Order: sequence, then structure tokens, then C-alpha cells
Amino acid sequence: MSSETPYLKERLAEAARYALMRRLLPAIRHNIAGSLQPIGMMSAMLEKRMQSVAPDLAQFVKNTQALTALSREAAATSKNLMTWLAPVDNELIAVNSAVEESFALMATELSFRGYSLDNQAADSLARLPKGVLRSVFTASLIALTDMADQPAAIVVTAQDEAGAIQLKIAVGPCASNDLAAMATRIPSYRLLQWDDVQALAEVEGVGLEHAPDFVRLDYGPTLADKPVSQGL
Repeated sequence: MSSETPYLKERLAEAARYALMRRLLPAIRHNIAGSLQPIGMMSAMLEKRMQSVAPDLAQFVKNTQALTALSREAAATSKNLMTWLAPVDNELIAVNSAVEESFALMATELSFRGYSLDNQAADSLARLPKGVLRSVFTASLIALTDMADQPAAIVVTAQDEAGAIQLKIAVGPCASNDLAAMATRIPSYRLLQWDDVQALAEVEGVGLEHAPDFVRLDYGPTLADKPVSQGL
């Protein structure tokens, strides 16, 4: 039985990754559609100008250049979003950037459910593997809000102790939020459970502690990497 334990843990983590992916897909789809919308609007405008009797060629060139820039931005955005589903590597990323990425991805859903987001880890430049942060941190954020009884303020803080990074996600009194009165969970895949988060944390080597109003993630020195000092 003991020989099957690592295999079982990996299968449980695989199921948790699938559950997390299903929860993230609506947000990913929304963000990709948002990046493509300006391209459609610009294309429609260009088509209309091309049909005019005397098109302004100088303005047409500017609009074409703008369309090219928008296309490149949309391609970069889509490529980055797709790495949530199929990471190509586990490159290091600054903690503050990873938290902002997760917040940006989940902001719309959480806002409509009445949550406000406060990233107090903005000064944390220590680096951690991107895949580890995206999986365990984002799963923790979703699980904590799934289990909450009512809308709240979500606050993320970070501590660096002896080379180990600790992230804490806490729920506090709900700030003034016009959406709180109409808060409702957007129909989606099943709720994430703490068993799902625990399965991900174990295979990624992340310490996990949770309660109804917080979750604490401990990334040991083997995962953490200090940022390179920046020159003036």
C-alpha cells in the first residue's frame, strides 16, 4: 500500500488541477475575448473608411499600425493566459506579480460575488516557481471564497523569513461595495474543497494551513529564490 501512496497523491493532485482548470476557464475565456474586442472594433472602423469615396490614407496608415499593435498585444495576452492551462515550464516569478496575475484573472467573478481584493504583497520581490504559485495560491483563493458565508474583503500579505516565503490570504469585513447587495455565485463548475488545495500543496511541496477566515501558504527555501539586486 505504501508503494501506491505517491501514485495516489499524484492522481488526487491531477483531479484537483482539473477542478481548478474548470473554474478558471470562464475567466480565461472572458479575458481572451476582452483582448480581441478592440481588434474587432478597429477592423470595423477601417472597413468603413475603406468604403468612403475619398479615404484619408494618412489616417488609414495610422489605424493600420494601431491594429497591428493591438493584434500583437492580443496574441501576447492569449499566449500568457493559455499557459495557465498548459504551462511550458516553471520559470521563477516575483511574488507580487504572481498575486496580481491571479487577482486580475479572478477579479471579475469575485467582484460580481461581492468581494474586494487588496494586494498587500506588492513589495514582495522574492521569486517562486510560476506554476506552483498559480496552482496552489489561486486554488486557495477560490476555495477560501467558495467556503465563505458572505462577501468580504480579501487581503493578501507576504512575509520572508530565513529565505522561506509565507503568503496569507485573509477575509475581513466587506468594504463598501455596490455589488455586495446583489452578490451571487456565478454558475460554474463545482466548488473547490480544501482537499483539492491540500492535494496540490502536497505534490508541490507547499505548507498549507487554513481556517474559515484565512489560508496560509509556506514556500520553503528550496522553492524560494531571492531577487537579483537592481542597479540604479
